[in-house]
Amino acid sequence: MKVQLTDEENLRITQNTISVFIESLQVKEFDEKTMVLLKLFEEILREIKRFSEDWNDLTITSLKVRNIFELYLITKHVNSNPKGLQNWCGQGYKDISEINSGFIQLMSARNEDSTGFQESQSFLDNELAKSSLQAKGGFNIRQLAKDYGFDDDYVAIHKLCSKLIHPTSVKVNAYGALTKNDDYLNVLIRVGVFFCQKIEALTLDIKNA
Repeated sequence: MKVQLTDEENLRITQNTISVFIESLQVKEFDEKTMVLLKLFEEILREIKRFSEDWNDLTITSLKVRNIFELYLITKHVNSNPKGLQNWCGQGYKDISEINSGFIQLMSARNEDSTGFQESQSFLDNELAKSSLQAKGGFNIRQLAKDYGFDDDYVAIHKLCSKLIHPTSVKVNAYGALTKNDDYLNVLIRVGVFFCQKIEALTLDIKNA
């Protein structure tokens, strides 16, 4: 008779598989792709742990499920597409530049010293000039979902999670109805567990490639 595992048991298995995979990456000779995969799977493990630890809050669970879904698509893409790998590396430069710019703007508006952020940006600009990378904007997650056969999942997850994460009218005015029973929460949990298992399968694909 086939034993049906609980969501908690499935997640423990997934976390263990990913932990073992991370250890295998740490002992490999580092190249750019190995380093990127290591950082992605470390973040995936952190996100799955956060997801596993608390399923009580509908808003927070929505955010964690969406993050797991996006991490799966990004990891799948950079592993299989050399241009995607280079793009991902370049995104880091642009991300930090936008963070620095945002803090400089916030501090300047309040007449506060932003020298540290300006110096950080100058250093970043110099490092980018010496590298072979180009600053890139973030992936179009909708396009990645289409490319890898998860467009329906994207539409459902982003539409649902956006309504539950942002201060939308339905979230503000009908929060009691949304949380009165566990129907919405249970759907999110099942989706989250499903994509955690897809990530687990991805580790095996990468290992056996």
